[in-house]
Amino acid sequence: MNFQVQVSKERLDKTLGILKHALERRVTLPILQHVLVEVQDQEMTLKATDMELAFEATLPVEGKGSRVSAIPGKKFVETVRIYPEGLLTLEWPENGNRLWLRAKGFNSEHNVQPGEGFPELPSPDVNLPIVQVPAQAFRKAIQLGSLAVSKDATKPALSGVLLHLSPTFLRVVSTDGFRLAVVELPLDTGLETEARLIVPKRALDLLPSSLGDENQISLSWDDRSLFLDQPGLKFSTRRVTGNYPAYEKVLPSELPKRVIIDREDFLHTLRIVGLKKDDYNKNVRLFFEFPNLRVYFQHPDEGVNQGTINFSGEEQELQLAFNIDYLTELLDRIPGDEVIYQFKDDVGQGIFMSPSLEDMSFRYILMPVKFANPN
Repeated sequence: MNFQVQVSKERLDKTLGILKHALERRVTLPILQHVLVEVQDQEMTLKATDMELAFEATLPVEGKGSRVSAIPGKKFVETVRIYPEGLLTLEWPENGNRLWLRAKGFNSEHNVQPGEGFPELPSPDVNLPIVQVPAQAFRKAIQLGSLAVSKDATKPALSGVLLHLSPTFLRVVSTDGFRLAVVELPLDTGLETEARLIVPKRALDLLPSSLGDENQISLSWDDRSLFLDQPGLKFSTRRVTGNYPAYEKVLPSELPKRVIIDREDFLHTLRIVGLKKDDYNKNVRLFFEFPNLRVYFQHPDEGVNQGTINFSGEEQELQLAFNIDYLTELLDRIPGDEVIYQFKDDVGQGIFMSPSLEDMSFRYILMPVKFANPN
């Protein structure tokens, strides 16, 4: 007799949309291009791994019995995605290594393999520390805190994101040596000592789209892996080995001056004046001449683009220059209507912040570029 279960197409599609990220890398073991499906007691567990990332998700199903199969992942993911809404039926014939995926008016046959060859996924030891983090706040912290990750593959530590945990906070930190992004989330972690975990950016990039907004996320770690657990989804990633820079030493302490700029106006103006930028010319000059901010970009061959917007705050004239990409990437990502720049003078480090963040602090540190005044 054939074995079959029914599952919500919407929930299966959403789950496979997360697990597919473990199927994207080239791997030497063919079994790693499969999704392991385990059915037991009206629950379906799906697993996928590329030996760097690992996912385990659970879904409720209708049907009795148990079955374990490894299904070729990419075609299975694509088929579920384009199938009609409603209930899907997964049917295993009694004989043969086949799976039928059925919906109203559609049948799709897939080769399957026994599940015994699928690798065991990493799992946390019961004695490891566990930190509970609000899911929505953690998502926001990752999106902002990973802003300054290095694109230099020869610097693995800077190509990752630092999770810095203390008894009273969780920080998400990134730097490429030219800028520094630090998000601090006040949190009673229950830890007695600090922990610093370097996590691959690729892994954290997946979390904002993978994690729900509700409930808590459980974080735990050992010497090799970071484990995240949310109801219905377990996720693990290998940690990056190496030492992260002592970022605290470059955080400015005294910044008595500030200017406040409309975020959308600033971003729109930068995009217009930045039309002349290229791979070798990226520095934009900012002339604060109260109450006007003149945004000035000069290309050695193509001439000048400039625009003017309003600002409030410090009335003393100020001239700054920054890499325009560092500014547009910031303004694209931060929330709120305004951006604040706090500084001491025009030669030292300053901090960009968003006043709309209430449940966490965000600091984006940039060193101004030395630049001669335009004619």
